[in-house]
Amino acid sequence: MKKILGIVLIFFLVFNGKVYSDMATCFVGECDFFIGIWYEYAETNCMDNLYMEEVDQGPLGFTIEATGEYCMVFNER
Repeated sequence: MKKILGIVLIFFLVFNGKVYSDMATCFVGECDFFIGIWYEYAETNCMDNLYMEEVDQGPLGFTIEATGEYCMVFNER
């Protein structure tokens, strides 16, 4: 049983791509991130209103997964 569970877990991780996802809530260019690798709060050039949207963070900004829009970060905490 443990072998099967291990195989299923490895299969899921390999084909899923990400173990977790960064979630962002933004309002008028100010974003809070849940499970953020690079930052927890940021001021950006994007004026989109987001509520717990999946994003892909980088050192200079993040990409909104649903739209593909890249947002540059100006100020972070």
